Amino acid sequence: MNLLDAIAEHGLLLLQDKKLANVVTFMTGERVKGSWWSHPRAQDIFNALEALPEDQVIATKLVGGKVTFVHRSLWPDLLAVVTGDREYQVHTKSGRHEKRYEAWDVWAKRMKVRATRDAGAARRRLEKAVVAVGGTAKLLPW
Repeated sequence: MNLLDAIAEHGLLLLQDKKLANVVTFMTGERVKGSWWSHPRAQDIFNALEALPEDQVIATKLVGGKVTFVHRSLWPDLLAVVTGDREYQVHTKSGRHEKRYEAWDVWAKRMKVRATRDAGAARRRLEKAVVAVGGTAKLLPW
């Protein structure tokens, strides 16, 4: 199973976490203490993250305020509950990270996704996805 399939199966995965299902553990087969950049497979992890298709996965700080990769299947629910602007990072040609911001409605139009009309149902589906990776609804920002 590749990383995209793992994210699709769960609906979402954190980048790294001590307890919850996450990308780093999926890629390495172990719970990594400290920064994943110090792991021998760091470059493989980075390459897999860079290869995630923008039209299938979004990275946003959602679960516990940590970077969370959300599969397209949950985008309508995510869109129903988010507010403000989306912050994301890009890698410049020089290798630096730059923060960029995009309004959620602009992102939704660009990605051709519509918000779930029932925000309560959207929250319940996102909560269910968090529970499925080992967390609780309390880790979400509402």
